[in-house]
Amino acid sequence: MGLFKPRAPGRYSSRNRGLFQIGKVVKEVDSYLGQFRVHWESESGRQWSRRRTARNYCIGLLLPGRRKNMTGIAGRLNVDNNVIQQFISDSPWDYKSVISTNTAAMTDILASEKGVIVVDDTGQAKKGDKSPGVNRQYSGTLGKTDNCQVIVTTVYTIPGELRNADAIYWPMNMELYLPEKWFENRKRCVEAGIPPDITFRTKPKIALKHIKILSDAKVPHCAVIADAGYGTNGDFRGVLRKLKEPYVLGVRLSHISVVPEETPIIPPGQKKARGRPTIYSSLPDGVVPKTAKEIAIGIRGEEWETIEWNEGTKGKLHADFVRKRVRVLDNGRPTDETGWLLIERTMENELKAYICWEFDKSSLEEIVKLAHLRWTVEQCFLQMKGEVGMTDFEGRKWRGWHHHAAMVILAFCFLMLLRISESSESDYLPTLPQIRREFLRLYTQRFLEIRLQISSEEANSVLEDLPFLVAE
Repeated sequence: MGLFKPRAPGRYSSRNRGLFQIGKVVKEVDSYLGQFRVHWESESGRQWSRRRTARNYCIGLLLPGRRKNMTGIAGRLNVDNNVIQQFISDSPWDYKSVISTNTAAMTDILASEKGVIVVDDTGQAKKGDKSPGVNRQYSGTLGKTDNCQVIVTTVYTIPGELRNADAIYWPMNMELYLPEKWFENRKRCVEAGIPPDITFRTKPKIALKHIKILSDAKVPHCAVIADAGYGTNGDFRGVLRKLKEPYVLGVRLSHISVVPEETPIIPPGQKKARGRPTIYSSLPDGVVPKTAKEIAIGIRGEEWETIEWNEGTKGKLHADFVRKRVRVLDNGRPTDETGWLLIERTMENELKAYICWEFDKSSLEEIVKLAHLRWTVEQCFLQMKGEVGMTDFEGRKWRGWHHHAAMVILAFCFLMLLRISESSESDYLPTLPQIRREFLRLYTQRFLEIRLQISSEEANSVLEDLPFLVAE
């Protein structure tokens, strides 16, 4: 895309005034959004208005504010609230196409064979029962069952070479999860603007749709990563194998049953030592499957190997690990799923387990590093909520929420591109909050230049004297 020029080598500092070219910060937003203009054009002649509103909404998400909803954005930018409302709630532009264009652009600029696809969901508390997807349901984000919306998200991650903090990540897709109860009330679905072709889908099925889109787009990656909420689902893993997607997935310790990979399997139609011919593949008499928890309890002390996988903010990240070649069972029957069962014992003696497919030749350290990239999706959620208003939307329509989500994705990716452009090979990457604060400082400086008709040096001096103007 070539929007930004990397700065000179050196450690990042929030006082470094070389970040971004003064006076061009809004033009950078315009340049970035230019690739999406085709999605906001129409035969009605409103394309210029839509493009301008898209730019205003994106800047509104980047600027500070207590609530980055439609009314709040319109008020902060002193633009017509009705125009903002129409653009998000009613305008017919296709959010899926915008997300697709963004995926292609980010892939061209940043994607790598070292990248991974991380899937997860996040919840946001929500009152009432009219907003799409709102229901009394469990949310891991809230840590309880409550009235909330749940959002299934796919994040692309490139691990940091030396430090966790230098990982590069951005949201590829976001979609509201609709609980099955919603489809018992068709009137409520119609009122919320849910398209008639949308049917009930589990969270893993929504995630698989996202992964299939990225696979079809040939986005380079080496693995799919997810927590036990997805990894314990056998159908989810089965579809990934059909798509030939290598995976390192968390599994619940007591919810996955395995036998050693070398265990003989009795094919259908063949007799065991006693009894009739079997209908399904089966295990020999005397072979007892074990759960991951049972295997973990039986591991001897000398079998554990301490692995360091990266540098964290408090030092080296490490834990104890064991891996074993296994065949996974489904309802007591052997399946074609074989791979590594990775068991982790944290420094607090907490046990975790992962099932790893298509990593037969990978080292233990390589698999451990992949298993521990899931933190990036949690960081992405935190920053989308805190920096660009992911959960601030207050409309009650399916289209409006997904329009807002698409603009959140664009705003986040814009910041990530700035973050990359402001580093060099010898640099530690600045944080996303640091980048957004610097964007705010320069936006405010440019505003002062125009409104007060003063030079950039004078505007910068005002900001130096009044740092609270852009403090967060």
